[in-house]
Amino acid sequence: MKPLTPEQLLIIADEFCAHHGGAIRSYSALCAAAAIPGARIEGIPVFDSPGAAGEALARGVVKLEPLRGDNSAFASTARDVYVRWAETIS
Repeated sequence: MKPLTPEQLLIIADEFCAHHGGAIRSYSALCAAAAIPGARIEGIPVFDSPGAAGEALARGVVKLEPLRGDNSAFASTARDVYVRWAETIS
């Protein structure tokens, strides 16, 4: 699975906050969420598809709450952007 960098998720978060209001609450939570879709164990991807990785990213965003508010909507946006991007480059 294609990994997502913290900088890429930061760009998504910044655009989301610009359009929906809000701000980043925790950069460390944002970095942790970014690590989810590219997770590997002994070099083997944890997820078998961009869709599965995107769903895990969305669940992670909801649990980690990187924004000051509206993390559920941000989770959906991050998932959708990741899946489209990962499927495009695969």
